Amino acid sequence: MKNTIYNILAGLAILLTGFSCTELDLVQEDAASSATWYQNKDQFRQSLNEGYREVFWPTDESAAGLTDDWQRRDALDDIKAGTVSSEYGAAQDSWENIYKAITRILVVIDQLENQDVLSAEDTALFMAEANFLRASYWSYLISHYGDVPFYEKELTVDESFEMGRTNKNEILQKIYGYYDDAALNLPVSYNGLKYATKGAAYAMKARIALYMGDFAVAAEASEDCIDLGEYELHADFSELFRSSTKNSNETIFHIPRSSDLNVIRNDNVRDYLPRNHGGWGARNPTWELLASFECTDGLPVDESPLFDPQNPFKNRDPRCNMTIVPFGSLEDGDGLSSADGSNFIAIEYTPHPEKKEVLDFASGDLRRNDDTPSVAAFASFNGLAWKKGIDEDWKDYRTDPDLIVIRYADVLLMYAESKIELNQIDQSVLDAMNQVRDRAYANSGIPNPEIVTTDQAELRYKVRNERRAELAFEGRRYMDLIRWRLAEKALTGNSYGLLNVATDANVGVAPTGPLMDNVVTPGLWFWGMTPEIDADGLPDFSALLNAGLCRSLNTINFPTRQYLWPIPASERLLNANLTQNEGY
Repeated sequence: MKNTIYNILAGLAILLTGFSCTELDLVQEDAASSATWYQNKDQFRQSLNEGYREVFWPTDESAAGLTDDWQRRDALDDIKAGTVSSEYGAAQDSWENIYKAITRILVVIDQLENQDVLSAEDTALFMAEANFLRASYWSYLISHYGDVPFYEKELTVDESFEMGRTNKNEILQKIYGYYDDAALNLPVSYNGLKYATKGAAYAMKARIALYMGDFAVAAEASEDCIDLGEYELHADFSELFRSSTKNSNETIFHIPRSSDLNVIRNDNVRDYLPRNHGGWGARNPTWELLASFECTDGLPVDESPLFDPQNPFKNRDPRCNMTIVPFGSLEDGDGLSSADGSNFIAIEYTPHPEKKEVLDFASGDLRRNDDTPSVAAFASFNGLAWKKGIDEDWKDYRTDPDLIVIRYADVLLMYAESKIELNQIDQSVLDAMNQVRDRAYANSGIPNPEIVTTDQAELRYKVRNERRAELAFEGRRYMDLIRWRLAEKALTGNSYGLLNVATDANVGVAPTGPLMDNVVTPGLWFWGMTPEIDADGLPDFSALLNAGLCRSLNTINFPTRQYLWPIPASERLLNANLTQNEGY
């Protein structure tokens, strides 16, 4: 979609300001009733705009991180602690907000079906948009909760207290129909205002089909989106995610943000910023994510002769250094050691305990390095910091990168994965994957080690790892682990971090402690050995832990019941007909 719209933002800015997911009140005190509303096109437009609120488009992340891609120091969300219950806050909030969105859009649909103020063209367009929105809402519900209460007309209070759960496969067929109806009447693009488009309907249909293992539908829908010829990959991977990049030709559907209208990224921006930039360095990429990127020969780190555990950012898929802030010697003969940092937002970044001072590139002076644990006790516990999408705009803690719901690279990879699972492997599958990889390597000066195999198992491994490399930090990893049935493996074990080191802000005091004794002094910084990568592409750091080269930040566990979220306890107290998912 070159999509959703700054007019939406202007209309909703006051409503959105200051609300968290749990605080959102969806009914304005002065809101007009449906009896006096829906009298003209603008009123229908405003009602549809409500469907684009960010709270209705959850991204499967939390303050502590739900996946093996990122963590918040040593904190654990209930998902990774294995303690999800029927009172799990994220499940409760998402259930409430998505059902509120569904009810609202059903009111709009009812009014569209019973009005005579709109032209036939406007009626068809608005109905298509409403169908797109409700299909997307129902998609979220069945992918997270399984069978859920389903309805197509606004319910009375009594009806809502009596409704049971509908089989998710029945709902899925309805979702397909909604997306198909939407695609018939949505435009390919907009010249002015930008809302849901034909491509967005195809892409989101492909996503839910893939989530539900319906590979034939996913392949067809993703191919329909590709065949529109409307989208292309943004030339610069790192630039795509910055707040300055609006309406890229790669973006198919997004929720816009604008700092001018006070609609900004609403989670804690400072958690992602390194401490040298006034942040807290609290939300970090995992070691597993860093290890998952291929080397530039196309091999995993435990097979490639190019990988050096003491310089883990060297010779890696370019997306590695565009996703995680690199440090160390990145090129042969560059004169750098494994302790040296990189220029990140005009300050050198390195967590090395002996680097108690770093260069401020703006002033040319050395400054105390608050991003090493030898100086600051709460520096990144594993030494890593996010880079993807983070730039100078974040430094005032008010950043407005658009929330990209789905983009063209995702569609290309969905097409490839669907065809691989169907064992319909042809050149189009390889082309789709290599197109994504070509863009990643485009500005690196390194040729893309193209995927050429046609073996189904090898391609399955490749496309899954490709999704991880391409879509990290975009809220896609959680549902990928769920649908691949890998969550209980990937999210069971340990979260890993640096060994302890004595903290002293005095830059003249030499660091001491296990990190120095076991890793730095023996010349083993950053990783003391290469982690193993298993058959599912999941890195294993247990050998480093057993050798005393790192520490466990916490123990994580994913019981099988968590493949579905629980039906919220509060809902079941109101409705005895709501059964619970197994294990809760």
